Amino acid sequence: MTYQRWDYVFLLMSGLWGLIGVMLLAAGSHADPRLTSAGMFLLFHAAATIGLVHSGFMGPRMRLNVLLLLMVGSGVFAADICSRVLRGEGLLPNLAPTGGVLVMLGWAGVAMASALKLTAKKA
Repeated sequence: MTYQRWDYVFLLMSGLWGLIGVMLLAAGSHADPRLTSAGMFLLFHAAATIGLVHSGFMGPRMRLNVLLLLMVGSGVFAADICSRVLRGEGLLPNLAPTGGVLVMLGWAGVAMASALKLTAKKA
């Protein structure tokens, strides 16, 4: 498998998402339990991103799009949840649901890429 430069950017982001996710889980257990959902969201998608970067079943363009959807979606979702906890209001109207929809589209992309591989004719 050939890695693109942006694959390393996603691995860097995964490390940061994982770090922040663990910090939010700790804060959720000590301060406000609502931070736990933001932490889990980041941590799960960081792990999924690491796996998808190293998987070879998607082409580079599909992988880029799926990873963008998963990382951006989980990031804005978690940021909006944290803003609601810390400031009492979200960053932007409907930002958490928008992040959730982006993540769902990313997972749909994983499913679609897998289905295309399953139904591809073998040469």
